[in-house]
Amino acid sequence: MSTKLLAAPALLWTAAAFAAPADVNAQAFYVDARALEARGLGAIFDKRLKPMIAQMKDASTRTRSANLAAKAAGEPLYCPPESTKRGMGSRQVIAILGRLPESERRSLTLVEAWRRAMAKEYPCG
Repeated sequence: MSTKLLAAPALLWTAAAFAAPADVNAQAFYVDARALEARGLGAIFDKRLKPMIAQMKDASTRTRSANLAAKAAGEPLYCPPESTKRGMGSRQVIAILGRLPESERRSLTLVEAWRRAMAKEYPCG
């Protein structure tokens, strides 16, 4: 067996380990989020919950930072009302992601999908 073939899985694992949490596929995240939502209180014990919280937090932080930078340049990406400054619940996040077409979610990372979803949900102007 080739040494290259043996090293390939290790390289893939290393790249995945250093990928940002919000770089997960948006459709995969959405499907898992809907599954957890369906579990109700049982979702608290699901091993996917903590990583998904970190992934969504990363996506929202990165999107918010991009919006603040765009706003400082005079062209915000989205314009949320003051009431959203305190955050959103998981059902609202899932609903907003769900309003993006599945075909879009399949081709986007979570951060890209969240950015598009926020622009659709809270357009400026």
